[in-house]
Amino acid sequence: MKNTGKDIFVLTIKLLLICAVVAAALGAVNMLTEPIIAENNQKTFEEAMREVLPQMQGTPKEIDVSAFVPAQTGTTLNSLYLAEDNGVPAGYVASVTCGEGYGGDVTVMVGITPEQKVQKIKIMEMSETPGLGAKASESAFSDQYNGLNNGISVVKNGSAANSVQAISGATITSKAVTKAVNTALEAAEKEGEKLEK
Repeated sequence: MKNTGKDIFVLTIKLLLICAVVAAALGAVNMLTEPIIAENNQKTFEEAMREVLPQMQGTPKEIDVSAFVPAQTGTTLNSLYLAEDNGVPAGYVASVTCGEGYGGDVTVMVGITPEQKVQKIKIMEMSETPGLGAKASESAFSDQYNGLNNGISVVKNGSAANSVQAISGATITSKAVTKAVNTALEAAEKEGEKLEK
């Protein structure tokens, strides 16, 4: 039996109505959940800040980073915060994304001491290979950065001053994380220089 033009028209109208109802429902759900998601994301961000810089008291001061141009290629400084402890600078917290990970972007949060050394890092986002690059989020790798200063290098075998040992089979990821950390340290150094003036 052949469909007539009228049947096709009616079917098209029905499909359009169904799509409109579904789109409206999705829009309503999004309006209801968007503030909750944003609040949860902010809580996660703040918890990560306190994890990488435990001495931070109160609410840190966000620094305008729009004019910052990193020396490390492929990195973007997302944010930089000055943390204080009773009015005395207690360090910085920076969020940096490096677009040169094996699986794409790697976003790292870095706690930086007033002496411009890494307190601790935390991988916030990445799409690296499980069992290889994903090991960057494990403390066996990330704790290597603790106490290091700007100019960190990655070594495959052995050791060198101010360096981290690459993850076996994931040198690209190791270098991406290191670039992000060096950018965070560079940004904190530049901000520290401004405070000293």
